[in-house]
Amino acid sequence: MSDAVPFLISRLGDAAAFVQTAEQQARADRSRLPVLFPQLPRKVGKDGLRGGRQTLGGAAVDLDGWRRCDAAALVLLASVQATDTELWSLYEHGDIEERAMLLRALQLLPIGPATIRLLGEVQRTNMVLHVEAALCDGDLLVRTLGQAGFGAADANRLLLKAAFLDLPLRRLFGAERLANPELSRMLQDLATEREAAGRGVWRDTWRLIGRAPTEGSAARLVGGLEHGDDGVRLAAADGLLASKRADLRAFARERLPREPRAEIRAVLQQLG
Repeated sequence: MSDAVPFLISRLGDAAAFVQTAEQQARADRSRLPVLFPQLPRKVGKDGLRGGRQTLGGAAVDLDGWRRCDAAALVLLASVQATDTELWSLYEHGDIEERAMLLRALQLLPIGPATIRLLGEVQRTNMVLHVEAALCDGDLLVRTLGQAGFGAADANRLLLKAAFLDLPLRRLFGAERLANPELSRMLQDLATEREAAGRGVWRDTWRLIGRAPTEGSAARLVGGLEHGDDGVRLAAADGLLASKRADLRAFARERLPREPRAEIRAVLQQLG
């Protein structure tokens, strides 16, 4: 991630001086790192970083989802080459903001044992800020899959967490490629539970189950075309298109003349 550090320093403006001084202090005395890291939100600020979608060191990130303190955290941790032990210690002893900075910095830090361990912590929390920091506006989930200790079951659980917290699939870069029948089953079970409780279902459920159908997927996809929520109908149409099920296209043709939304009609026309 060598190109990430100078790029992010250039985005920090005057605050870069504090971060570079903190880096020098931490290099000289590693015990200073857990003292300096918590100062970043106050010294650098939590305003939006801005910068749009970038590819840095082989990782895709959308810097519009980052804060200035997140960028400073990445610069500090990458510059001093923080160890797995140091990363875990910062998380374990950090407050809500410190943990969020660390988790977002994971998007551009080398993937290692600390990445796997921290993603495991994310899977167990319902803190939206932390799940967003680790999974959203980047492709960390996709890049981590296949690393030692992180397989398809781990990715499925994190995607289910995103569904539970209603985080848009489009913010998990490349995650649609992780669709698989077991994930579809898990998402459909969650959808059934939510429907029974009178709660909304994650719209991207239809998109993912279309890419890896399992028992019951076809009925849910077809039913989604008649849903009252525009977003659900669009997701169901996208899912049907991805499924390549020729036997289901008749339902798209039947819906097309009654569909009021132009963007949904455009997808249905591809199915017709």
